[in-house]
Amino acid sequence: MPARLRLYDARVSRLPSVIGVCIEDIMQIAQAVNTAQQRLLVCKECGDEGWYGTWAEMEFTVDPANPYLTTPREVARIQSLTVCNDIVPVQNQFYQYLQFGNGTLPRTCREDGCRILQTYTKNNVPLFADPPAAPFMVRAQMTNGADLGKRVLISGLDSNSKPIFTQDGLNRVIGQFAALDSPFVTWPQQFNRIDSIQKDYTSGQVDIYSVDPTTGVETLILTMQPSEQVASYRRYYLNPLPQNCCNSSASTVGIRAMVKLDLIPARGDTDFLLLTNLEAIIEECQSVRYSEIDSPSAKAMAAERHKQAVDFLNGELTHYTGTNNPAIEFAPFGSARLERVNIGMM
Repeated sequence: MPARLRLYDARVSRLPSVIGVCIEDIMQIAQAVNTAQQRLLVCKECGDEGWYGTWAEMEFTVDPANPYLTTPREVARIQSLTVCNDIVPVQNQFYQYLQFGNGTLPRTCREDGCRILQTYTKNNVPLFADPPAAPFMVRAQMTNGADLGKRVLISGLDSNSKPIFTQDGLNRVIGQFAALDSPFVTWPQQFNRIDSIQKDYTSGQVDIYSVDPTTGVETLILTMQPSEQVASYRRYYLNPLPQNCCNSSASTVGIRAMVKLDLIPARGDTDFLLLTNLEAIIEECQSVRYSEIDSPSAKAMAAERHKQAVDFLNGELTHYTGTNNPAIEFAPFGSARLERVNIGMM
């Protein structure tokens, strides 16, 4: 069995006969496999770290003048993060609203203790980088000529900070459509803010630029992949980020993180699956099939198949990571070292 499964591997396995579809029916097989993966990723048995193959180590560079980190679409969340090789805690969105906490950030603070470097989860955003200034124009450039005429929808606020509404045939839409053209297409509408970006399924990636209406200077703010139709990414704020460190250039700070991966639905034979255990996927596909049958016995069979899928995934974890060498963090005195609390070694 390959280390990384493809949709092709699932299609030529016993999966089609088990769920009652033809081996040539790529669409139905993809739907079944994607549904099974999604259920296994969010089931209660998954735990915090996830199944084998659903985490990865990534490196980023962040500008200290704009200390925001936006993760790509395949990242569900950051699990652990280091700045200049030092572990930095990752706080959720509610952390800044604790009754006895330090309050919301960013802000300038002095002696209230909020200068401890921490990472704060922010809202999901539609852009990798914010435009330098408002108002701005938006330009889209295709990278594959086969995408000529495919459409992109951008929603946001116009130059008067009013929501943009347009008519698309008989439908009223929030935002404004534009069809991809060669060498690029520019929206006639100026924006103060972008709230969402949608596009058709394309053959190549699509680059989105903000354009200064006075100087014409372009700034790359987003690159959407061919199968990506809605732009939405996790963003984090680091405070206070150091100005530089030993593992980066003079103008950026190096970030290394362990991330939990998110599902990117498979569409074609060569698309990779997130889970690497084919037997677990087959069992979960059967569970999904039984769960849609209105019968008490079918529900019980669905639960049994799901249990088998989880057992296969737990067995895979043991096979590749072992059970006798887990990662353990034990801090009986918090973050203080023993010498700081006047305790020595015997």
